[in-house]
Amino acid sequence: MQELTWTIVQVCFLLLQSIIFQISFLVFLFYNRKNRKEVVASMKRLLLNKILSTVGDTINDTEYTILADLIDRINELQNYSIREAAKNNFVSTSSVSRLCAKLGLSGYSELKFYLKNQYDSLDANQDKGQSSIKNTAYILADSFKEGYEKTIQQIKEADVDSFIQMLSESKQIGVCGSGISEIIANYFTQRFQIIGKDAWLVNVSAPGGIYMNQLEKSQMMVVFSRSGESSYPISKALIAKRQGVKIVAITSNRESSLGKMSDIILPIYGSREPLDVSYSITSYNARAVLFVDLLLQLYMESAPGESSGRKL
Repeated sequence: MQELTWTIVQVCFLLLQSIIFQISFLVFLFYNRKNRKEVVASMKRLLLNKILSTVGDTINDTEYTILADLIDRINELQNYSIREAAKNNFVSTSSVSRLCAKLGLSGYSELKFYLKNQYDSLDANQDKGQSSIKNTAYILADSFKEGYEKTIQQIKEADVDSFIQMLSESKQIGVCGSGISEIIANYFTQRFQIIGKDAWLVNVSAPGGIYMNQLEKSQMMVVFSRSGESSYPISKALIAKRQGVKIVAITSNRESSLGKMSDIILPIYGSREPLDVSYSITSYNARAVLFVDLLLQLYMESAPGESSGRKL
């Protein structure tokens, strides 16, 4: 009788263990699924932010909404038609197509492909756990070095000489940029002000009359725009050009609208793929800052009106 009782106790204990294990496993699945959802949401935000850091100053609120919707539906994107995207965002299919064009893509199918490709790339890096500070720092350093070397390679000495000459002959210089490019434009302005150049930064919120008064005293305008398609810098450059002001474009896209209207183009290397959410996007801004310092150094080394004879 005692043996039977002990056996029953053992069986009950095993059953209790099994129940506890199953409950624990269900709790694990619940929290793991919850954590995965948080990771997915985080990667979607990261993808959106990285794209905006590249082309955010070229798209309007409607196009931002469309882009956010597409990224939110990333796992079902391949079956998400352009008509569905337009309907769900209360826009026409033309609005979706304009977004594709601004991103430098041939159409909606290519946009879906690249969004999914970039998301999968972020997901793969997440699985690898490559999130250490040093690892990220080394990746950025390599990207910066490669991009800056390519920037130096594509610089035309004649263009730099023309820029230096124009800068020397100009009594007042306007500097323009929007978004992150405005920060770089402000850096350019302050760096050249320190050495005595009369440089002024175009104020986004200033009335048009103030801008026109400043243009009357200016001989050249330096315009920063990574894409060369940002509406604000282009509109300001067009007004300046009509007033006889020389335009210098500092951009990664020679064939852009800004590039085509400029008297001089000084290129900074940047990924031609607008949806490349790799570290090259981040290092582009660092290259732009160092490029400003390069121009400052070359200007200080050059005597006004004389050929420097330098080799880049």
